[in-house]
This record gives sequence, structure tokens and C-alpha cells, in this order.
Amino acid sequence: MALQEAVSPGPRSLGLSLLLAVLHTSPAGISGHSFSLPPACLTGLLRVSCQGLGLHMFPAALPWTTEQLDLSHNHLQVLQDNATEDRPNLRRLDLRGNRLEELSLGALLPLRWLQALILADNSLNQDYVSNSQALRPLGHLRFLDLSANRLDSDMATFYVANLSSLWSLDLSNNVITHLARGAFLGSPNLLDINLSDNYILQIEAGAFGGLLQLRELSLARNSLHCISDFSLRTLWRLNLSSNALQFFATEEGNRGYQLEVLDLSHNQLEAMPILSALHHLHHLNLSDNQLASLEPHTPPSPQGTDPWYQEVSRPNLTQSGHNPAANLPELTDLDLSRNQLDMLPVGFLGHLSSLQRLSMAWNCLQNMSARQPSPGLPLLPLTFLDLQGNWIQTFPSWVFEILPNLEVLDLGDNELQLCWRPEAGQDGPFQGAYQPFSSAFHLKRLSLSRNRLKGLCPTGFSPAALFSLDLSGNTGLAVAPSDLQGLQHSLHELSLQGNGMESVHLWLPCLQELRVLDLSGNKLTNLPWTLNCSSYLHSLDLRKNLLQALDTEVLGGLGGHLRSMFIAGNPFHCCTLGWLSALARANVSVPDLEEAWCVYPDSKGGSWAPLTRDHSHVCIWWQWRGTQAGWVLLAVTSLFLVCCGVAALLQNSLKLSWALQPTKSWACPKPEPKDNQKTMGRESLSGPSLEAGGKCPSED
Repeated sequence: MALQEAVSPGPRSLGLSLLLAVLHTSPAGISGHSFSLPPACLTGLLRVSCQGLGLHMFPAALPWTTEQLDLSHNHLQVLQDNATEDRPNLRRLDLRGNRLEELSLGALLPLRWLQALILADNSLNQDYVSNSQALRPLGHLRFLDLSANRLDSDMATFYVANLSSLWSLDLSNNVITHLARGAFLGSPNLLDINLSDNYILQIEAGAFGGLLQLRELSLARNSLHCISDFSLRTLWRLNLSSNALQFFATEEGNRGYQLEVLDLSHNQLEAMPILSALHHLHHLNLSDNQLASLEPHTPPSPQGTDPWYQEVSRPNLTQSGHNPAANLPELTDLDLSRNQLDMLPVGFLGHLSSLQRLSMAWNCLQNMSARQPSPGLPLLPLTFLDLQGNWIQTFPSWVFEILPNLEVLDLGDNELQLCWRPEAGQDGPFQGAYQPFSSAFHLKRLSLSRNRLKGLCPTGFSPAALFSLDLSGNTGLAVAPSDLQGLQHSLHELSLQGNGMESVHLWLPCLQELRVLDLSGNKLTNLPWTLNCSSYLHSLDLRKNLLQALDTEVLGGLGGHLRSMFIAGNPFHCCTLGWLSALARANVSVPDLEEAWCVYPDSKGGSWAPLTRDHSHVCIWWQWRGTQAGWVLLAVTSLFLVCCGVAALLQNSLKLSWALQPTKSWACPKPEPKDNQKTMGRESLSGPSLEAGGKCPSED
């Protein structure tokens, strides 16, 4: 019975066999076409990639399930009518980086469900009228990329006409010089448009008319000089960076603007743009301009000779008479870096009730202690302040009184003088600069890098507050334990990188909560013994110092939390690498171990070798030298050699005396005797004559 059931398949086993047959059938077999893709194409269930294969023709067949086809960076020039036959499931087609010049009228007709078409970096400026007609049948197209096709203004208008389903359009990196009125009327459902990297000089009124759902617009890297009638009230994001803007203004109206992000960086603004109608603005970027003050734009000439005078004087432009920030209640992020501002705009900032982040890096700020603000100034909600790259010499403590919530402060690349004390009986611009951080009760991260600091002095850090301190790049800095007083139980990260410090100039207090320590780029010969207190330290950078070995007692006091250590660039002793084995036993990672070298000391200054090499055959002598056993072995070896030498001398004493006898006639030349007979007798008794061994000089 069992055998019969096994041989004769029942209904269940037959169904399973049919299912397996279906699963093993190729998609090409299901579609009824031969599967003839180029062999180098990568195929998946929903995606086929034939990228960069040098194809000149559209693939003859595709799997039935394909929804995404990548034919980018090939050599297609013409897309024929029958190229896309029987591909109704295709949703995304990538043809970027080909040589497309012609799209036949029916080339894309079978792709009725196509949603994304990428035609970037081709030559569709050729016969653009006919090519634009090939896009008309794509009734479900959502994304169209026509960037880098050398399209001018009229060509672009032809391509986007009658594409009512389009949501996203990319026309970047073309040669568009102006936008005519109603340029996008054929695509009324557009949500975002990218027009960056063109040559746009003029935007006619109504160019974006009818785009009631437009949310994002990029006009970056064009040639715009003036925006005086900005009226896109539904827009959320606007990028106008890297133009030549000297003026920007919004208009008043019954409906408010929805703009949240505005980028005006890398322009030529000399005064604050008129933004009072942007009540929902969250992020404003004004970096890399020519702002010397934050006052609103005023007409430079009452006669109207300035080209922007009439625009500025228009009555329907919003100009706040007292403060340009008065109507920006939701602004949270303001970037004023790389301008020409010479003072902290306390009055301007006082109206920004929601501001969290402010960058005034690389401006002209100098003496911040010159004038203390009035007591009635409202407190500012800033949590992040970037002041790096200025000329600040003193940082007064009253700044933290008006910024009670400040958590991150960057004072890098300034001229801070933390140890300056005013002379007795003298008032000056540095008055009140002593202990500037004593009232920074919420400050978490502080950077004092690259300030040419030689010492910190008792800066009066607020206890149990500072989390990260950067003191890198201060060549010649010396640190005493009192300099970091108050940070023993709060500091997690400390950077002393690139200070050229010697070990005698580095005295750290007991930093019990320290997690990350960067001591690279110094001249340390040993580790600070106070690292024993930092039992939670997990990252230690010791690169580019003068360490010959690491103190295993100091490393052992790190409590087993150390996880990574960088050591390359030190002159380690090749024969004292026990500390390296200790790190391996503690599972400490050394990412730059292959880059580390060590030295074999000798009379010529030492020879270098990779740290990871086996040094045992060279270091046998160094393992014995300096130990008691080594000296005993040396003494025994020396005594044995002396005894062997004495025994050899005694056994060969006769030979030794004979060997020494002829040398006596050479001890000192004497005058030749006058008695020839005695001379002959002496010659007959003395063995070898002088002529046999050499001739002594005679006296005349």
C-alpha cells in the first residue's frame, strides 16, 4: 500500500509538482518571449541593470516582472517606435548618460504605466519639438529628469507642456537664461522644480503661475540679481544660493507665506533682506554675503539712480521700521557666517523668540566686553552658538546671563586671552573677562581650539556641566590640574591634539567620567599617571608622540573599559612590547597597528621595523641585558674565555718563547760595532741574521 502511494502520485503530490514547475519556469517563458538580455546584465525579480555595457540597441526582451530598467551610460542614440514593445509593467526607466538625440513618436507609447523617466546627460536639444511629442502618452509620469541636455528656455517649455501628471521636474545644468510667464502651465501639479546650474537672469511675473501645489524650488547657481516680488506663498523650500542677489523682498497680502527654509547664501547682500511676511520661516541661511549690519535694506539714493531704488521704494513691500526680525517668530536656525559683522547683534536676536542655533563664524567680531547690554534685555533661547574664525580676545561672562540655555559654544580660531588680568586701577575693554565660563551652567560642549593659548588659568568652569572640551591646536599649551578644576565629574571628551606638549606640561586632574581622550600630535614620553582615575575611558589617541613604551600600570587602571587606541607615529622600542600583549589580552582594538613602527637602538641612532613583525630573534640580547641573570651569564662567559686563554698559553709556552726571541733584536737599533771579528762572532751565535729578517738603519 505504501509502495503504491509512493509510485502513483495523488492529487496533492500532483499539485505540488505543478507548483514547482511554475516556480522553475522563467519569466520570459511566462511572457511568451525569448529571454535575450545581454549576458552582462544584472537581473532581479523587479529590476534589471544593463548599466555601462556599451549597448547601441534597446534590449530585445525583458522579464515579465521587471519594474525598473537601468540602461544608463550606454551608447543609445535613437529610441525607435518598437523599442519598448510589450513592457506594460515598467515603472522606472533610466537612460542617463547615453547619446540620445531622437525619441520616435511612438517609442514610449507602450510604457503607459511609466512613473519615472531619467533622460539626463543626453543631447535632447536636437529636434526638441518632435522629441517632446514622444512624452505625451505618458499619462502616469510623476518624475522627469532632463538635466544636462543643453536645453534653452524655449526647449524646456516644449518638454514640460501637457504633462499634467508630473510631480517632480529636474531641468538643472542646462542653458536656460530666463523664465517666461506661464512657463509651467502645462504641468499644474508640480510639487518640486530643480532649475539650479543654469544661466537664469530674469524671471517674469507669473512664471510659476498656476502651480498651486509647488513645495520646493531650487534656483541655486544662476545669475539672478534681484527678487522683489516673491509671491510663491505655498512654497516650503526655496534655494537661491550662489547667485548675484543684492536685494530680496516679500510682498504683503491677505494670505501668508508657508516658506520654512530659505537659502540666500553665497550672494552679494549688503543688508538684511525684507522677510517680515515669512511668519513660518524656520531656517534662514545668509552666509557668504557682504552683511555689515542687520538693518533692513534702505534706498541708497533718493533720486532713484540706483537700479534697485524703485523696487525698494514700492509701497507693497513689507518693511519693518524697527527690526527686520520682529515678524520671524518661528525662526530656529540662522546662519550669518562669512559676512562682515563686527558685533554680536543682541538687539536683533532679542526679537527671535524661537531661535535655537546661530552661526556667526568667520566675521569681524573683536572685543565682546566693550559694552554690556542693558539689564532689561530679554533672555535668548539659543542652545548652539558658533563664533569661530573671528578676532575675539575676551569672552565676557554676561553672555551666558542672556543665553542661559546655551549648550554648544565654538570659539575656535580666535585670539582669546584667558589669563589676562586688568592692571590695578585701570579700566579697559578687557574688564570683567576673568573666569568667563563661571556662569555657563548649561554649557555642554566648548571649543577653544587654535587660539594660541599658552595656559588656561583658573577659568572657573561651572561644576558638573561641561561634557566636551576641545583645546587642540594651541601650540605650547601647558595644562595644570587647577585649570580644569570643576570638571572631574562631568567631562566625557577632552582633545589636546596638536599642541606639541611635553609630559612635564601635561598635568591632568582626576577626570573620573572621561570617555574619549585625544593626545595625538604632542611630544609626550609617558602617559599621565592620573589616567588611572579614568576608569570609563574607552577611546585613547596617542598618535605622533615620543612614546617608547606604554605604562602597563596606567593601562591596567583603566578598568577594562578601554576599547580602542591609536598608536602610530611613536618611536616604540621593539624589544619592550609587553604592553602590546597586554592590550591584546584586554581585547583593546588598535586600528592603526599596521601603520605603527618600532626601533632597534644601536650606536648609529637606531633602525626601524614594523611593529607587527616578530622581533624575538633580535631581542634575545635585550631580554637579558640589565637583569641580574644577564650579568651573571656575562661574568661566567668571560671567566670561561679567560681560563681557556691561560690554558692555551701554558701549553704553548716553548713556542711562545721562540716566537718572542727574534723580536728582541728589533727592540732598539744599535750602532754597528767597529770590530769586524766580534761582529762575525756575534752573527754566528745569534741565529738568523739581520738580512734574513730585515736591515736596521746604520750610523755613519
